[in-house]
Amino acid sequence: MKRRKIYSNPRKTAAFTLIELLTVLAIIGLMASVVLGIRPNNPAGMEGARAIVTGMLRGTQAKAAQSQNPDINPEKNPLYNIRARLLVLKDVANPEQHLRRMRIIIGGTRLPESTQPSDYFWYSVGSDTTLPSGIHMVSPDETNIEKLTRRSHITNRNGLPNTMRLNLEPSNVGQSDGTGDREWYFYEFNDDGTSNMNFASFTFASGNWEPGSNRIVFPNEDNIAGVWITPNGSIVPFLDVSEIDKQQPE
Repeated sequence: MKRRKIYSNPRKTAAFTLIELLTVLAIIGLMASVVLGIRPNNPAGMEGARAIVTGMLRGTQAKAAQSQNPDINPEKNPLYNIRARLLVLKDVANPEQHLRRMRIIIGGTRLPESTQPSDYFWYSVGSDTTLPSGIHMVSPDETNIEKLTRRSHITNRNGLPNTMRLNLEPSNVGQSDGTGDREWYFYEFNDDGTSNMNFASFTFASGNWEPGSNRIVFPNEDNIAGVWITPNGSIVPFLDVSEIDKQQPE
């Protein structure tokens, strides 16, 4: 009686399928985000924050360029002059999310000829994102380090303010600026991808909440990083003081 030879199929014995590999990579990414959260003072935490901020700004720019109409019923209530903003929460009563919670919103006007900020209705898109624990945006209004204030810019064109008011919890119902219960810093992009800011920066650093003064204290003035946004829409990340000085506008 002849023995039958058994041949293995190389495809069946492959170590990982593509789906399995993507799953493993997703798990590794999740674990990395956890590590960044519990070790905010190391360089990896700053690099992680820079990646998050860069991704959020580019996502905001893409939403504006797509000229998407976020209205529930665009046929009856079309929006014009689409713009998109990246919001950063400014709320000292909420230390856990103050200068850390971010949101992308899309806005437009009801009439084509309306372009004033007061004519805009704003809609949240996607989920809010938070910077790693211990990493905070450097507010242009208050900080214990003059160097950080000097390098933190949200300079808008067309007379736009640096902050706006929307509700803390996102909603698919459009809101007008000033009707919400929370104040947010914002970075704005037009539908052609350009920035509505002269030369802005999203600067962040490793800091701690100081209950007595109700502010973030940044112990190391050199441990700062961020992203520059130029008027033409370029997004330029930086990771140390020397890079900041190179990008500093005249």
